[in-house]
Amino acid sequence: MKKTRGEIVFQYFDVLFMILILAIILFPVLNVISLSVSSRDAILNKEVSIYPIGFNLAAYEDVMSNTQFKRSLLNNVFLTVIGTFFAVIVTLMTSFALTKEFLAKKIISYYFVITMYFSGGLIPTYIIVANVLKLRNTYAVLILPSLVSVFYIIVMRSQIETMPSSVFEASYIDGANEFQTVFLIVLPMIAPTIAAISMFFALSFWNMWYNVMIYIDHDKHWTLQYFLRVVVFEKFLSQYSSTSLTVEFEEMIPEQNFRNAAVVMVALPIVCIYPFVQKYFVKGIISGAVKG
Repeated sequence: MKKTRGEIVFQYFDVLFMILILAIILFPVLNVISLSVSSRDAILNKEVSIYPIGFNLAAYEDVMSNTQFKRSLLNNVFLTVIGTFFAVIVTLMTSFALTKEFLAKKIISYYFVITMYFSGGLIPTYIIVANVLKLRNTYAVLILPSLVSVFYIIVMRSQIETMPSSVFEASYIDGANEFQTVFLIVLPMIAPTIAAISMFFALSFWNMWYNVMIYIDHDKHWTLQYFLRVVVFEKFLSQYSSTSLTVEFEEMIPEQNFRNAAVVMVALPIVCIYPFVQKYFVKGIISGAVKG
């Protein structure tokens, strides 16, 4: 079928627009990578743009040998694994419970939905978490407040409600209790939704920095994102670089070199994992968002 003049014009415009969007996204990424591996002189002379000049991995060696980076990396892995596991368990069990009929179900459901639009505010939340629950400077303060997402609960509840009632009836007839029904019947049947929500929770925990800034007073519980925030946005201090202050000026690692290497190292794990789990995103969220 021959295309009309309007369709051809639109196609060219669409291609040009997508190229522009790609450039807007790609150029900053290339600039960060180039600055992280370019030579010291090229960086100091501001010669680096979207491709590296020279080749120097000293900044990466400095970042990976940094004690605070290693500690923050371990904290990130711990928080992401533990936080995501318990967040998915809480979401799954709450969603399953909200599909059942019980006293004051509508009131409780409305209570959940209201929290999506209104919150107690930062100061009351801080007072409860820090003064009432005494969670400051603990890993719990980085995990517990982030375990519940009402949006994901609603998505998962909608997905469970689309399951045939005969599945649950057969489960109960075979003698399964509620916990067995949730983890042996429901969980496998909504695996794509679980995978998508797990990835979103994992991203949330991996990128956590705000709670660290509010509730943590020392670097023992820093996350990678907060370490990166300190390195990038605050004054570059010698304690964040393992390079000794006694080395010759010509051998010192430039701030931009170290900062951009830290950006790459922090983002690299998620960038590597994302291609393997992105196929669950649309399938999992769309199937849980539409009932029937």
